[in-house]
Amino acid sequence: MPDSIKIMPKNLPRTVPERARRKPSPAPRRRRPVVAVLIYPGVNAFDLSLATEMFGLTDMGPAWYRVVVCCERPGRLLSANNGLKLVAGTSLRALAAADTIIVPGWLDTRATPPASLLNALRRAHRRGARLVSICSGVFVLAATGLLDGRRAAAHWAEADELARRYPAIHVDPNVLYVDEGDIMSSAGRAAGLDLCLHIVRRDFGAEVANLV
Repeated sequence: MPDSIKIMPKNLPRTVPERARRKPSPAPRRRRPVVAVLIYPGVNAFDLSLATEMFGLTDMGPAWYRVVVCCERPGRLLSANNGLKLVAGTSLRALAAADTIIVPGWLDTRATPPASLLNALRRAHRRGARLVSICSGVFVLAATGLLDGRRAAAHWAEADELARRYPAIHVDPNVLYVDEGDIMSSAGRAAGLDLCLHIVRRDFGAEVANLV
């Protein structure tokens, strides 16, 4: 179960001391952790937006994440699931330096992702990167084979399909997200927000996560 988040008390003083108003910066690190967010044709725009917004915040101090948006063919115009036009300036080579890789919703769950994408994810995981899927992005992780023998969250409407196509995965449709340490998955789109907050809590602590 994820750590509990502190809830602000109901009876707050009318004036908050200056020290309490200041946002505490994450503890200094040798380098900013790199979060690579994948895009591909039909990527879910909501999933993409929540990941880039949370990990790309600009007022969280110098140790906060550095976000890189990457795709198989950088510079090429892509359309998200809602028609939003996207262009990534970085190729899948960025995964080689990423600490965390976000895999947003995959449009056609019946389609097999490109081999180049699956191989890049396998190499990154072998190197030690943390892989995170949001909603139907779990089908991309499933296709890599890295979820075999593990638990994975899935949207209730897609859980049966995921279990049928990938019987080696222990699909759990009754949780918001699953944290397997090096691989994480969220159930639906909104649950992706919960999972991203969970990642911040793990990396920077509950106090910082409460400020996101």
